[in-house]
Amino acid sequence: MTGGTLFVECLKAQGIEVIFGLPGNHLDTVYEALYHNQETIKHYVTRHEGGTAFMADGYARATGDIGVCMTVPGPGSNNASIGICEAYTACSPVLWITGQNPSYLSQKDPRKCFHGLDQAAAFAPMTKHIEIVHRVEQIPNAVNRAFRELRSGRPGPVLMELATDALQADIDLPIPPRNYGIQTMANENDIDEVVALIKSSEHPLIISGGGINHTRATKELLDFAKLLDSPIAMTGMGKGSIPEDSPYSIGLFRDGVAQAAMKTSDLIIAIGTRFTYRDTGNWSLQIPQPLIHIEADVDEIHKEYHASVGIGANPKLVLQQLNARLQDENIDCGWGDGLEQLHNQFTSIEPPRILKELRDVMPRDAILSVDVNITGYGALSHFPTYSAGSYIFSGISVAMGIGLTAAIGAQVAYPKRKVVALCGDGGFLMTSPDLATAVMYDLPVVTLVMNDNQYTSIERGQLRRFGKRIGVELVNPDFVQFAESFGAIGLRVEDPEDFRPTLEKALSLDKPVLVEVIK
Repeated sequence: MTGGTLFVECLKAQGIEVIFGLPGNHLDTVYEALYHNQETIKHYVTRHEGGTAFMADGYARATGDIGVCMTVPGPGSNNASIGICEAYTACSPVLWITGQNPSYLSQKDPRKCFHGLDQAAAFAPMTKHIEIVHRVEQIPNAVNRAFRELRSGRPGPVLMELATDALQADIDLPIPPRNYGIQTMANENDIDEVVALIKSSEHPLIISGGGINHTRATKELLDFAKLLDSPIAMTGMGKGSIPEDSPYSIGLFRDGVAQAAMKTSDLIIAIGTRFTYRDTGNWSLQIPQPLIHIEADVDEIHKEYHASVGIGANPKLVLQQLNARLQDENIDCGWGDGLEQLHNQFTSIEPPRILKELRDVMPRDAILSVDVNITGYGALSHFPTYSAGSYIFSGISVAMGIGLTAAIGAQVAYPKRKVVALCGDGGFLMTSPDLATAVMYDLPVVTLVMNDNQYTSIERGQLRRFGKRIGVELVNPDFVQFAESFGAIGLRVEDPEDFRPTLEKALSLDKPVLVEVIK
């Protein structure tokens, strides 16, 4: 078999069923193999490599599994880098496949080569791991190592670069079995210390981070909260880790209800969180002690806040250990009626009308992909979610253009679930060509474009700072005609009273729909 066929067979052994890609000469041998494996691996061709990476990220977040994107090197990989950087900051398990010139050119100046770029040097800061394949016999072990990294510890994107001569060479090698990665548990001494702190506390508060979403540990977390009679506050990246109508939910950690609870708490238990700038006010927030920090990335322990007990291990496995231990302990802590009061305070907050109607109309299991826009900012606090992977946004790098493309990735993952992209006019136009991808594959994503003909969040900052505005005005197309020119359905809302019935119609059509909302 060729190296391209060998590579695809290795992907199949790892359970890969979907690839988002934009083909090119470097990867022709891989595409030849994909052509003969269309029943096993579905390839979705995209219109821009940036969207390709965002789609893989959206797929990964929606499923909790690995998303795969594929690009040519040089301009293709550079285009993809915005989505890869987003996946890196969001800790998404994205496998990024690129081609490369023949291996005998590896010592040449890349500035003189076709699509030349030293990709290892360029992309090391935004990837968890890199595999460079120069020879065909390296392919199986390189794939095996890549998936070990993707499935071990806190996830992140992994780059695989494949030389064309390695892909074109013939060889017969065994295919490595699926690599499930390495997941560590807490040692018994750490469990003892955690249990001792819990038993000596009266009002423990749980902070749920993105690690709960990554490991799909919702059940274990809720069981833990029940044993402690403790409220759960979610970080931004932890949104969706528990249903927000759960009696243990008190909303986002950075919001008022959770902050008030933290002042009353005598024990903070942070699980699967990295304490990012957004959740901590650029780390100005004071976290009360004692603090228990459970996080898959051991390097995060003590990095931002000192922990009384720090456990660098898989959050789901540690919660299983703690729950088994606490069942046999006499735990006399908890908030009693205070827990219900906190939850009621959180749920009594009135959301903006458009977000309330959006939540009312969307099914409980629907997925919302939020681009960078003023309405979307409010959704983090005011759009309730009920399951891991049902809320996708750029919470750290704040990358415009993620809305539509991540929604496409999520819709590919779950064809029967409703998926809505909430976009501003500026962010939508950054990746709008991939509306054609939704049409091409008949993916019924509903895209809301909030059109106010400007970069509103930037404008507000300028007005606050110096009372003027510059560089924020936009000239937009007729979005309804724009959508229809792709073959999608275009609808428009000019009166707020029409938003709800228009959205209901859009969701009922089971086709790609763009709804322009005039603001």
